[in-house]
Amino acid sequence: MELDIFNIDDFIKKNKCPEVTNGIFWNYDTTPTKDGLFSYELFGTSDEERKNIFGYIDLKGRYIHPLVYQLLLKRAGSIGGVITGSKYAVIADKKIKIVSPDSKDAETGIDFLYNHYDEINWIDEIEDAEIDSIDKKTRLKFLKSLDKNEFFVTKWLVLPPFYRAESSTDRSMGDSINKLYKELISRVRGMSLGFSFNIFGEETRLRIQNILRDLYLSSLAPVSGKNLILEKGKTDGTLVGSGKTSMLRKHLLGKNIDWGASSVITSPPNSNANTPDNKPVPFGYSAFPMATLLSLFQPFYVQYCTDILQSYTNNYASDHANDIKKIDINQYNSDAVITLIKRFIKAPNSRFTPIEFKYKTLDGKDAIASAPIYEYKSESDCKNSINYIQRPMTLTDLLYLASKVVLADKHVYVTRFPIANFQNIYPSRIKILSTSKTKHVWIKVMSNEKNAEMLEDDNYPLIPFNKAPGVDNKFYDVMLCGNAYLDTLGGDYDGDMLYMRAVFTQEANREADKIIYSKINMLNSQGEPARGLSKIGKECVVSLYELTKDAVV
Repeated sequence: MELDIFNIDDFIKKNKCPEVTNGIFWNYDTTPTKDGLFSYELFGTSDEERKNIFGYIDLKGRYIHPLVYQLLLKRAGSIGGVITGSKYAVIADKKIKIVSPDSKDAETGIDFLYNHYDEINWIDEIEDAEIDSIDKKTRLKFLKSLDKNEFFVTKWLVLPPFYRAESSTDRSMGDSINKLYKELISRVRGMSLGFSFNIFGEETRLRIQNILRDLYLSSLAPVSGKNLILEKGKTDGTLVGSGKTSMLRKHLLGKNIDWGASSVITSPPNSNANTPDNKPVPFGYSAFPMATLLSLFQPFYVQYCTDILQSYTNNYASDHANDIKKIDINQYNSDAVITLIKRFIKAPNSRFTPIEFKYKTLDGKDAIASAPIYEYKSESDCKNSINYIQRPMTLTDLLYLASKVVLADKHVYVTRFPIANFQNIYPSRIKILSTSKTKHVWIKVMSNEKNAEMLEDDNYPLIPFNKAPGVDNKFYDVMLCGNAYLDTLGGDYDGDMLYMRAVFTQEANREADKIIYSKINMLNSQGEPARGLSKIGKECVVSLYELTKDAVV
């Protein structure tokens, strides 16, 4: 796959995009102007046309492509001052040399870069301190690869009206992007008609350049889009406001989806693991808090818990038929289970609440029964039903046991923004994080524990019994990401966020499992190991060698 900068002139020619020349939106009769931003003549009248027809604004001059403009202002040191007209320069040995305004051949502004573009060695124009990372080297290669007609633009596209707020009754002239289009048309028109005198010409051109930047940020920028408000008293288009709300991020990358969640990256705890598989977070896994997993896989939890609770209620009614006058077998329907899940997520203090169901006794009184759970310290005790602790099953018990079943074959796709490479999204198996301290236990859960199925667990939640003092039962509320993934993600443990999406179908989960140990997950686009070591040091290699050398035949 080869990526290149978007060619606006080719797009306009191939799609026969109409030119927008009028900054006035509406006629006096509230219909769109025929050559304006909401024109029926230019953009059509049907939804299909107004979704797909782009317009364009002829800039009547050459300006730096806003993507390149952003790069130069942020990464290229003093070049930004030349572009804005605050510094003067000449070309010396294929480099831009800053000089005083009265020096011979001194020039400034956008025209200086255009006139001398082919003379400049752009590699030398990026400061050495800015070429330390792969990301910045990539930007440098991008800059060097551009042709002159890609570096500069003479036209700018206008989004179809469907994607911009349009209302003839809104006399505020629409949203921020429409205001920018309006100002761009007005400034270009003034320059082309000679209304900008020489003393103000460069300032007006700089303002047009900054409007192009603002249009790029508000429509296409995936991360750095902002609420575009021109600060009063500033002539350089200084942006104020907050929020990353570019159209691309807001409506695509930043769109909320069902069964998604976000979490802070946290380092795994120290462990005494003797093999890689016994690490707190082995390769191919991530550890997720129960609250996060409940949000990601809620439909599966609802189905499983509804079936289990209704089955338990039915069994209890059969075992105690002589003591019960009336019991609602369906009192734990899907709505009731959803309420339990929301309570666990939003009200941590209720997580150790017993699971109870209501019934009426033979004399008509209301009564409540708790679902019991039986804990054993050994397998033999569990098989023989001796030496156990009986206690009420809590909400945490129910949802943790459900997690063991529901998530057995499930995966999560983890994303780290901004997406700088294809491995910023990766599939992960699931480890369940419950309480910060756990225990090894054998348990049975049923109305009749002798007939119950045994379950062994090494990391069972530490649940207080009879409100025993000194029990540490705090819950994890952040995810644990495997160390080997950090380098490719460009992440660390200083508050970085990861975003997660649940994988539902069996086919998609099988595919995700294959990807974990595939070449596409292990190697980068150059064929080098992708799950790098720069974030965790060479100690990782030494540790893995020590853990596995005895097993090598």
